[in-house]
Amino acid sequence: MDRMTEIPGDRTAAKFAYAAAGLGVMGVASLGAMYAVEVPKGGPFVFGTINDAVGGVFSLAVIPVILQIHRRIPPGRAADAGKWLVPAACAAGSASSFLLIARKLEYKPSTAISLAAMTVQGGWLLLANRALLSSKGYPEDLARLGTAIGAGLLGALPVAGLAFAEQLPAWLRRGVGGAGVTVVAVAWTAWPYWYFLAGRHLSHVPAGKRTRRFRPLRPTG
Repeated sequence: MDRMTEIPGDRTAAKFAYAAAGLGVMGVASLGAMYAVEVPKGGPFVFGTINDAVGGVFSLAVIPVILQIHRRIPPGRAADAGKWLVPAACAAGSASSFLLIARKLEYKPSTAISLAAMTVQGGWLLLANRALLSSKGYPEDLARLGTAIGAGLLGALPVAGLAFAEQLPAWLRRGVGGAGVTVVAVAWTAWPYWYFLAGRHLSHVPAGKRTRRFRPLRPTG
């Protein structure tokens, strides 16, 4: 199914999805700049602070999108629990980012909360999109991409943790742990595109109108 069946609230959620996509791109860019420019010099972490701020807003912007997509999941105990668990995790991740900026929370606990929130969101992406993959009225491209991103995050995050375990041999940290970091990075980089795609489907704008460009004015007279 290429088109999403419209339900009330879709077009509002689409605006949040587009906002989340833009914020996600800013988050990827600022994090990349931090590791490329600031980490080798030991600071000052201006890009790091920008990344924390963007991540905090991103975690809030995704909540309406998650809730709107979640309405399409068949009801059940797991689905009902997820409806509250995932937004709560997003809010906790957002709060940890802003508390870190305000220096009310140390880096390590803030990072732990953010990773936990990311894990919960990754689990939701995997399970929700997998459940909706064969559902009528839910786009297959959105379901497959969400499933792939969620599976990548959940599967690679524990492996990526090996790269930071200093007690392990260097070959294990760099080889296996490095591979996990790479998969997480790819999934995390693709995450904003999933929200862009969700925004496009939730807006219910026909493909012809989405791609229409302004035509040049013809000379008169």
